[in-house]
Amino acid sequence: MGAFRNNELFRASGLTLNSSTNHIAASVTNGTTGLTGPIDVSRISNGLLIVTVANAPTGTDPTLAVFFDVLDATGTTWAQTSAATSIGGALLSSTGYTYGQISNGYTLTNVGRIRWEVGGTTPSFTGVSFSIHGRP
Repeated sequence: MGAFRNNELFRASGLTLNSSTNHIAASVTNGTTGLTGPIDVSRISNGLLIVTVANAPTGTDPTLAVFFDVLDATGTTWAQTSAATSIGGALLSSTGYTYGQISNGYTLTNVGRIRWEVGGTTPSFTGVSFSIHGRP
């Protein structure tokens, strides 16, 4: 049996998601590499994004859609590579988790980001964790 190989590219936990921001920004530290900024996905051709909501969301009818985007060669346009409705095709509206592929048939570029959209009236999701695992 071979040795375990950890292919985790990104990890962030304890995040608060609301309408004041909509993507992993430079201030979010990648728990895997210790770096901030865009996520380096150059080592993988496809991956798995796991989203966990630890605390019950607040607001009226809160929903959370999470997406994965990659940056084009010009460095100006982000292209969505996850399902159109949300990662895994499901909106989160309570505690729990969802996951989905981040390639969706596309070849990934070198730089990626996690993006989200919250819906409802004054929605807020706390205790949110993201992790990305990939294969060459």
